[in-house]
Amino acid sequence: MRSKLLLLICALTAVMFAIAGCASGQDKENNNTSGTSGTEGITQDSVNDGDYEAGRDGLVNDDDNGLIETAPQTSAGVPDSTDRDTAGMQTDDRREDTAMGSIVSDKDVNNDGVTDEAAFAPSYISSAEAAAEAMRQKNQPLSEKKIGWGLGKDRDSENRPIDAVKAQEKYQALGGEFLTTGKTICLTFDEGYENGYTAQILDTLKEKNVKAVFFVTYDYVRTAPELVQRMIDEGHTVGNHTWSHPSMPDISQKEVWAEVTKLHDYVKENFGYEMTLFRFPKGEFSERTLDDVHNLGYTSLFWSFAYADWDPNAQTDPAEALAKIEDSTHSGIYLLHAVSPANAQLLAPLLDYWSSQGYAVGAELG
Repeated sequence: MRSKLLLLICALTAVMFAIAGCASGQDKENNNTSGTSGTEGITQDSVNDGDYEAGRDGLVNDDDNGLIETAPQTSAGVPDSTDRDTAGMQTDDRREDTAMGSIVSDKDVNNDGVTDEAAFAPSYISSAEAAAEAMRQKNQPLSEKKIGWGLGKDRDSENRPIDAVKAQEKYQALGGEFLTTGKTICLTFDEGYENGYTAQILDTLKEKNVKAVFFVTYDYVRTAPELVQRMIDEGHTVGNHTWSHPSMPDISQKEVWAEVTKLHDYVKENFGYEMTLFRFPKGEFSERTLDDVHNLGYTSLFWSFAYADWDPNAQTDPAEALAKIEDSTHSGIYLLHAVSPANAQLLAPLLDYWSSQGYAVGAELG
C-alpha cells in the first residue's frame, strides 16, 4: 500500500514539472517574436505611419525618414547648444550676405555672385566709400536726366557766369566743380588727339612757370606717350577724360565705371601716375553719372569759360579770341582745346594779362 502511494506522488510530481517546463518555453518564444530592443535600440511601432521612437540616448529627425542622430544632453535632457548641429538642429546664427564694412543690394550682384562694383572698380575704391554711396543712393535717388553743360551770358558782380555759380551750389556735393575760390584761375586743356600744338603750349607754360590740367583720353595717351610723360615730369596735372569719349549719361553704370577705371589703371601702370580729376566728354552728365564718378574717387572739373576752339578748320582769329577770353576774366575754370593753333599763339599774352590783373593761374581750384 505504502509503495503504491509513493509511486503516485512521484508521478504527480513529474507531471507538474512537465507543465512548468512547457510554460517557460512558451514565454521565451513569445519574447523572441515581440521586437523589443535593448536600452539603446529603437522600436518601430508602425512601418506605415513613419513615426519613430528613439532609445534613451537618441534623437529622432523625422524629416530624415527614420535616420537617428545622437547628441550629448544636458541634465535637463535638452541637447547641449554647442552640439546642436550634430543633433540635426539649426543654430541661431544668421548667414551674412555682405562683407564687413560694405553693403550689397541684390540688383548689384551678377550671376557669379560678384558685385558690379567689385568687378569693375579697382582697389583704390574703399569699401567704406562704396557702403556710403549705396546707402545714400537708396535714401536719395539720383536723376538720370542728361544735362548738357553750357553757360548763359548773365554774370554776377565778380564777372562770374550766373549758371556756373548756381551749378557750383547744386552739384558740388556730388563732386562737381565749376568755379575757383579766391582770385584764382584754373587753366585746363582737353586732349582728345594730338594736333601738333601741345609741345608749344608746354613750352609757354614752362617759360611762364604756370601749371595746367590736361584731360586725356586713352587714344591720346596711347599715341602721344612722350607728351603725357612731359606733362607729368614738368609738374602739370593729368586728368581723366575717359577711355573712349562717350556721352556718359547714354551708357550703363558698368560702362561708366569701365570708362573711368580702365584709363585710370592704364595711366597708373604705364606712367606711375594716379589721376584724381575728371572731365565729362562734351560736358554731358547726369546726377547719377556725376555721383558715380565721384564715388570712384574723382572730382569732376567742368568750366566757367569755354569758346568754339575745338575745330581746327573753324578757328577764331587769335587776337579776337584773346580779347574774348580777357573780357571774361574771373575766378573760375577755363577750358581751352590743345588742338587749336589760336590757343597756342595767344597763350603767352593771355598769361601775362591774367598776371597783370592779380590772378594766380595754375592747376589748383584755390
